[in-house]
Amino acid sequence: MPSTLVVTGCDVHHFPLAADLLASLTDAGREGFDVGFVHVGDEALPADIANRIDRLAQLRGDTFHQTYAEGLRLSYLAVKARLPELFPGYDLYVWLDGDTWVQNRVGLDQVIHCARLADFSAHPETDPNYHRFTVVSERLAKFYPALFGESETSWQVRMPQFNSGVFGARASSPLWRLWGAELERTRAIVDATPGLYHTDQAALHHLIVSSKLNPYPLRAVNNWLAHAALPAVNFKRKRLTAPTFPHEEINILHLTWVTKDRVYRMGDGDQTISFRYGAIKALFAEA
Repeated sequence: MPSTLVVTGCDVHHFPLAADLLASLTDAGREGFDVGFVHVGDEALPADIANRIDRLAQLRGDTFHQTYAEGLRLSYLAVKARLPELFPGYDLYVWLDGDTWVQNRVGLDQVIHCARLADFSAHPETDPNYHRFTVVSERLAKFYPALFGESETSWQVRMPQFNSGVFGARASSPLWRLWGAELERTRAIVDATPGLYHTDQAALHHLIVSSKLNPYPLRAVNNWLAHAALPAVNFKRKRLTAPTFPHEEINILHLTWVTKDRVYRMGDGDQTISFRYGAIKALFAEA
């Protein structure tokens, strides 16, 4: 059995995005790892998901009580911190958010390689192409004091966040124990505080800046945050690339925020583009 498991997951609201991700994994090449899926809810999995996974973990949907934040079910249930528990038997785990997709194997291979060099590997949400966006998200700045206190917020919130949408870690990493405990603590605060919602990324950030976890920083091309800088479309290479010179190929695209569903105009003409995997694959096939 392969010693590495690549995992994604979602509830019924994000099945189409997850199906796109799994299709991209198949096209990029799945040699050397298994694929796991965390299904939150009781609905039947569509065939384009069920037929592309090796391992399945199902969590009850009624364990989530924040109806105003449906997109945060996996965070509330601490799914990312429980991968060795949900899928025992692997030496290394890679998580990919359901709104990511893989353009080539290079990104996955680098996530796996770098995960062996520290407690985990992840992208610290900084890149020259992200210059239009602040390093600290408004969401983190708003909820951090309630979760960790004003004194720690004053300096910790200034540090860049490591994005939890793409990461890798060894089964023996302290990440799982420490992150899981921190998420359990912050979930109790969220449950007792109306209007506050759970975010696994804030808990991860707190552990990093408190020097309890040692991350290995991934390049932006291994978790390209589309809301911060839309990719460039290279029709000659049939690849999405960074928008600035030297136009590196994007390995893993993350459809953050509005980029999941938004359609963009290309150039000065009437042609439009969606950055979902199926749409990009069709666009390059026509080209």
